[in-house]
Amino acid sequence: MSSGSSADEVVDELLPDELDWADLVKRYPKAALTLVAVGGFLLGRSRGAEIVEALSQFAADQVTEGVNQYLGQKVL
Repeated sequence: MSSGSSADEVVDELLPDELDWADLVKRYPKAALTLVAVGGFLLGRSRGAEIVEALSQFAADQVTEGVNQYLGQKVL
């Protein structure tokens, strides 16, 4: 299965090839959403600070890149 999304690629690497997870999500959307919500909650409780730090750094890098591109030179 090749959809081009990096999130899809990560899931494809983590799960066995025989498991068609996209079909399961389509057939059982409420169960899939519940599973993801619980997993996200548990991940946030255990690694929340690291996730926020990484997302903040990513956002800052994107803003810096955008400003530099807009101005046409490396200012920041």
